[in-house]
Amino acid sequence: MLPIDPIAAVTHADPYPYYRDLARQHPFHRHDALGLWVAASAQAVEEVLNHPDCRVRPPAQPVPPALAGNVAGELFGRLVRMNDGVNHASLKTILLRQMAGIDLGAARTRARTLAAGLPRVDSDDGHEANRWMFTLPVLTVADLLGLPLERDGDGHVSTRVAGFVTTFAAAMSPLATPADVEAGVAAARWLTQWVGEHAAGASSDGLLHAMLAVAGEADIDPAVLTANAIGLMIQACEATAGLVGNTLVRLGREGGPEVGRDGGHEGRLEVERDAGLGNLDALVADVARTDPPVQNTRRFLAADATLCGVPVKAGDAVLVLLAAASHDPDAVSHATRHATPAGKPWTFGTGRHGCPGDALAQVLAACTVERLLQRGVQPARLLGTLRYRPSMNARIPQFE
Repeated sequence: MLPIDPIAAVTHADPYPYYRDLARQHPFHRHDALGLWVAASAQAVEEVLNHPDCRVRPPAQPVPPALAGNVAGELFGRLVRMNDGVNHASLKTILLRQMAGIDLGAARTRARTLAAGLPRVDSDDGHEANRWMFTLPVLTVADLLGLPLERDGDGHVSTRVAGFVTTFAAAMSPLATPADVEAGVAAARWLTQWVGEHAAGASSDGLLHAMLAVAGEADIDPAVLTANAIGLMIQACEATAGLVGNTLVRLGREGGPEVGRDGGHEGRLEVERDAGLGNLDALVADVARTDPPVQNTRRFLAADATLCGVPVKAGDAVLVLLAAASHDPDAVSHATRHATPAGKPWTFGTGRHGCPGDALAQVLAACTVERLLQRGVQPARLLGTLRYRPSMNARIPQFE
């Protein structure tokens, strides 16, 4: 049975035949039941994401009503990826430059080091997969920022910061309950205070130290910089968790690279890990294109315009089906069928709000899957309890 609409497709067992049909038969159309325009073909998605009047937030609603008037709303309102216009252009440039300069090999090493400090705490594979998906990528980004991660006397890494990031991300969802929002406010307060307290002492080889130096020259408000350091951790949360989970699902269904387990014959196992890692990186890249974690995004018209030859009005909203663009059967080549013109998976977007962390996200996802396999998690066993977390845009497995 096909999904009933593009929102239901996000958590459907197999939405891709539906997306392919939309891309071919209804590349840009009005969905009256949802009250939205829908961009489905690769050409339509690219046009909407690059149109100057298509904004990431409704012009009259810069912050979701549930978050307005509290510290969570203040944090949300300062995020570059949730803003358009010249006020955030200079910081966007700084973030793009810093993300482009990340040494992916060093990031992989940091992720592996942190993984060694995350012991397996439950014999259930599903519990461990759920835990690591939302933990290791966030901790690695915090480490890359140069922020201090606590360890106990046994060398175990505290996962507290990842827990707060996950809590705040949940509060940003349109499906958030009042309790989710209340928890998100507390998380925003803790994260803002924690990053603010440690910003000046951030490691000199970390992203935050470099960002502070350049931001000072550009006269950027430190509170905005703090918010966007948190924003990098938020971006490493749900989308990367979805990429990890969808890769585990693919491995469970189809098998994949052999990765050596921890313990014994370390030299031989390192060879096995490295031999499987290239294949694992390629698998993650393919999953990002064909079973993407972010299935759609939205844009809001700031003025009357014409999109895909159709007149649209100021205030109209467009549901941009990134997953449909990735499966557009009429794309002119394999490359454009599964990736943007710049060669990135559609799930990371394109245009002025395209995610600059696409390469890092794929490295962190591969490292997380690698370490889960080494800890004995068996992807095939996860399939029997597979469902997808309720969401209007993110395809994130939940293993019961």
